[in-house]
Amino acid sequence: MQRKVLRSFLILIGLFYNISGFAQISDTKIVQGPFKTSLYPNGKIYFTRKEDDQNTIVQQCYPISFFLENVQNGAVQKEKIDQYEEDGGCPEIKSVFFSIIKNQKYIFVMVVWDSKHAGAGTYGDVYQTYAYTKNDKGILSLDKNISDDENLSGFNGDNNCKSDLNPDGDTDCYKNYKYKTAADIKKYLKQKYH
Repeated sequence: MQRKVLRSFLILIGLFYNISGFAQISDTKIVQGPFKTSLYPNGKIYFTRKEDDQNTIVQQCYPISFFLENVQNGAVQKEKIDQYEEDGGCPEIKSVFFSIIKNQKYIFVMVVWDSKHAGAGTYGDVYQTYAYTKNDKGILSLDKNISDDENLSGFNGDNNCKSDLNPDGDTDCYKNYKYKTAADIKKYLKQKYH
């Protein structure tokens, strides 16, 4: 009888540990924002990510979603604008800022991915800044012309460094991406687009 009770108790403890330690995922959390935007006076933008419970042993990388929440005709409307996926590293929102280009209001989102690839001699960060504005139909969307500007993306760190794993790599391999802050990007945008 005591063995059955002890066995049942151990099974219950094992199940509880398995559920709480390995399988729980918490709700989606806001990782940046909310921010008011003059593009939508009755709205706000924010960025969310699903996150593992702090007790989870192996943390996963989840995409970051960009949302617009806006009040129209008395009703709150929530729209997913974009999503930033894992790309060699987990995405992080480095900066969100606002600017005007040729009398048009923009939201800029700087995303950074950690990049570590020992075989390629690469250790650093990949930067990409995305530009969003209202399209012809008044819908917030990606401005591909500005977002595809080659100066709005870059790598900062060691890239293709010579090592035992990468004998054909470069000895002078440090790359410095010069637009790593909102201030740097704003200065560049003002020079190029105004």
